[in-house]
Amino acid sequence: MTSAAPQPIELVTFDLYDTLIEIVPSRWERLGYALDKLGQPVHLHALRAADVVAEDFYTEQNTIKPIRDLDLDTQDAFRVEYMRRWLGAAGYQVTDELAVAARHGYRAELDSPNWFTNYRVFPDVIETMQRLEAAGVKRAIISNADSDVTDFVVHLEMAEAFDLIVTSAVVGWEKPDVRTFQAAFIPLEVAPERSLHIGDQPRSDVVGALEAGMRAALIDRYARHSQANHDVPVMVDFNALVEYVLKNNEAAGR
Repeated sequence: MTSAAPQPIELVTFDLYDTLIEIVPSRWERLGYALDKLGQPVHLHALRAADVVAEDFYTEQNTIKPIRDLDLDTQDAFRVEYMRRWLGAAGYQVTDELAVAARHGYRAELDSPNWFTNYRVFPDVIETMQRLEAAGVKRAIISNADSDVTDFVVHLEMAEAFDLIVTSAVVGWEKPDVRTFQAAFIPLEVAPERSLHIGDQPRSDVVGALEAGMRAALIDRYARHSQANHDVPVMVDFNALVEYVLKNNEAAGR
């Protein structure tokens, strides 16, 4: 019995943060600054690895109710708990005082009228979009964000590389809700099984895409995931992504 030919990939959708762009300095470096000011030891490698635990917690809570929709006191309590889990996963002995102080110190590092200047586009993004476009593959952004990221993406000078930008605050659903993913592949008239989503969050990007009927892949920009722990491809950069798509489509006769 011969196996069926693979479905071609006609659309690749991308998470935004830590997939297409990153904050500079990184979150763990910024937390390190806050901890140093508090007289705490700074273990950047541990903070970087533990960031995955904190982000999983964020996804879990954001799925129940978007954090932006919580009242300010509840938001603050959430962010303290987020910090507690991040520090705990990094091996710190976390007291209530440390969690609160670190949370406020960390936020102070991020808060700025010109916050958007802290982000940069990964060097492989534009070339990747050009290679996919040349191969006839559509491209879209799907981002969980508190407000429309379209102007932000325009500011980053990469908006024209995409066919569509989907922001959760605009469409009304947060990843991993399948409707967030549908807001990309339905308007672009591509079947979910012919679509691939790539992002850095297993519980947000991978779970949601698979439940929507898409294929999924993890981008591992910071060497924090092992392929042995995941059933979807784990890619260290976008060159691996393009090669995966081209090889798949060649096998599909596209």
